[in-house]
Parts: sequence; structure tokens; C-alpha cells
Amino acid sequence: MQPSQFTVTVSDFPETGKHLIYNTITQAQVIIDDTLKSVMDTLPALPEKEEARTAVAQLKKMGFLTDSENDDSLALESHFKKIWDDTSVLRATVLTTYSCNFECVYCVEEGVKKAVFMDQKMAQEAVEYIEGKFAEHGSRSISVYFYGGEPLLNITAIRTVANGLHEFSLAHNVPLTFGFNTNGVLLTPEVIAELKPLGLTWATITIDGPRDVHDRKRPFKNGKGSFDAIIANLKAIDGLTHLDINVNFDQSNVGQIPALLDFLKEADQSSKIGKLVFTPITKTPKDREGLRPATETDCSFMTLETAQQLIALRRLAMEKGYNVDVGVHARACEMVLRQASIIIDPYGDLYGCSALAGRKEFSHGSFREEQKDAFKGMELWRRCAGCAFAPLCGDGCPFGSFIRFGDPLALNCARETMDYFVGESLKLSYLKKKRKI
Repeated sequence: MQPSQFTVTVSDFPETGKHLIYNTITQAQVIIDDTLKSVMDTLPALPEKEEARTAVAQLKKMGFLTDSENDDSLALESHFKKIWDDTSVLRATVLTTYSCNFECVYCVEEGVKKAVFMDQKMAQEAVEYIEGKFAEHGSRSISVYFYGGEPLLNITAIRTVANGLHEFSLAHNVPLTFGFNTNGVLLTPEVIAELKPLGLTWATITIDGPRDVHDRKRPFKNGKGSFDAIIANLKAIDGLTHLDINVNFDQSNVGQIPALLDFLKEADQSSKIGKLVFTPITKTPKDREGLRPATETDCSFMTLETAQQLIALRRLAMEKGYNVDVGVHARACEMVLRQASIIIDPYGDLYGCSALAGRKEFSHGSFREEQKDAFKGMELWRRCAGCAFAPLCGDGCPFGSFIRFGDPLALNCARETMDYFVGESLKLSYLKKKRKI
């Protein structure tokens, strides 16, 4: 018997002589003392005391200990197979338009933004395609994510898809939920009142800082600021649906985010936010254009500095009373690891990653003429099978690999970053559960 390669240790936490151990496959985490840590470190020699033997048996049951490296390999294989085989929820992303009423200084869709809108016929065909995939995968529920551009610029397509799937859900007793990522200026009480009976359960709005910072980074197309319009809508839709706030950050605004958190508290909005999410801004496919294929660029998701900033923002938000998801979760890439996941753009073209939508080289046809998806089901995780963090980052991120190397299949490893991020996230998660932060 030996410690599993997927057991991560945060030493001397929550106090000296105690250690938080976490298994990246089973997601189990417990606190052990120096004595039990010493027992784990001296395996395969078993302890003499019955109490210690009982503890060892329990740790093995939770995945912290394993009989052999081969058992670890089998556990990792089973982990990814379980993700692939889980078709219980059909996840569908529908891009209603590539158009936007904002002119953000950063935009993952720069280069593909166009005044193209999914028409009613296309939206109805999207409904039929989703229903067909639901049957093909034998799913039990449907979750739809409306995206853009700004999805609410094409409320007609949202209505068509939502109504069509709502009728399907009633006829076949299928649970249906949907939501959208929106800039917030078109999200009104009237929109929510219309869509909620059809399955609307959530929305995410992006705010990138206090007024001057946000207006600089996310202005309207005419250059005017959008902050006041968003805040007015936040107050108007209070309590009508679950609402998360996303804050995109980079070096230009990370220092001003504390002021945003204070503003939202003073405006009596902090307690009405379902969850506060911080997302690092990274380069886009547009930034790669004109570069040599092998040119390496930065991918902010993978840097130690970004991880440190993210942990600091989460801790600060928690201290100010916001609900922040600080847990460590296995990332299951929709493009590669999940078979019951589809993305449809306004043209009816199919993609595996919404961040790469609109770039024809990544399309696998359309729902009218679907082709084999070259990425779906690739077992890229096998090249990382010896890493403790393989169950968490899986195959890496094809989008991030494309941004960094120009090749979505390149290995985009950041072991140092993961080591820091997982350890600090486990600390925050523990403190949150113990109500110490």
C-alpha cells in the first residue's frame, strides 16, 4: 500500500502539526496530524496500533492510499470514462448572434463579430437538432446556454428556441433549464417575466470595475459608458432570477476591483448576487493572426501571477461577505471530454468550444451536414497520466493551447501554477466551510 499519486498535501494547515490532504480524483479532503502523516510516509509498512490501522483503511477507502501505481492508472482511466459516459444532461450552447452593442477593449470574438443573427427558421432547426441529440445520447434533461455576441440582441431566436424546447419538455416530461451570459443592458424585468415560465433559471452579467474602469473597458459602440445602465437593471431585476456577476480582470483593472466590491455593497447589491466570479482576460485568436505557427504567446489562464491575483480577489470578496466559489473542481472540457455537449452558432455551424466559434477551421460542419468532430473523445489526458493534477485539468485547454502555441493539441502545462492554485483554493474552501472567512 502507498499514497496515491493523486493525493495532494497542504502542510501545516490549518495549524502547525496538521495537514490538509486532498485527492484530485475522489475530491475527498480531510485533516490529519503529524502522526498519521508519518504513517502515510512510511508505507507500505503498516502501523502496529489498531487505531492507526483503522485510519489507514479509511484513508484507502477515500482514495488517499492505493495498493499500486497500476490501481492509480485504472482509477484515472475510470475517472475520465465516467465523464465521457455521463450523458444524463444534454448541454447545448446557442449563439444567437455574433453582433454586440458593446465595443470592449478585449473580446474573444474579435475578428468574427458581425451583424449576423440566427433567423427563426434556423432557430427552429436548432430546436430539432437539440431534440435529436437528446434522443441519441439518451439524456434525461436539457441545459441551454444562450451566448453571443450579445444574445439578447436576438431575443426572437431565444424565444423560438426556448418555446420549442419548452413544448418538447412538457410533451416528454424532460426537465429544461436555460440562462445566458449578457452584458446586462437588455436584461429587463419584462424579459425575465417572459422567459422564466419557459425555463429561464439564471443569468450572468459582467462588470469590470467601478464606473470609470468599467466604462473604459466595456463601453457602448458609440463610446459612451455602460456602467450606469447595468446597475439600473441590476436594481430593477432584483430577486426575479438567479444572478451571478462576472468580473474580468487583467493588469489594467485588478487594482480597482476592491472599489467595485465596495460600491456594490454600498448600493445594497452584494447580498443579491448569487455568486461572484473572477475571470482572467487572456489573448484572443485575433491576436495570433499574422504570427508564425510556432510562436509562443502568453496565456493568462496558466500564469502563476494570474493565479495569485485570482486567489487574492477571491479571499477579499469572501472577507467582504460575497458568495464566491472557492472549491477545487475537475475541469471537463466540452470540446474534448464531454460527448453530450453541442455548440450551435448563428449560421447553424457546430463547434466544440464557444471561444473558438466563428472560426471555420474549428467547425465540424452544421446541423444540416454534420461531420465527425476531430476533437471530441481525444484522450489527451493520457500524456499527463503521471501528474497529480491530471484529474483536475484533464487534457489542458485546447483554446489556451491555441492561444499560446497556435496548436490546440499542444501541451499547455502549468504545474507550478496548479500546485499553488490548488493548495490556496483548498485553504480558502476550508476556511469558508468553518466560517472563518
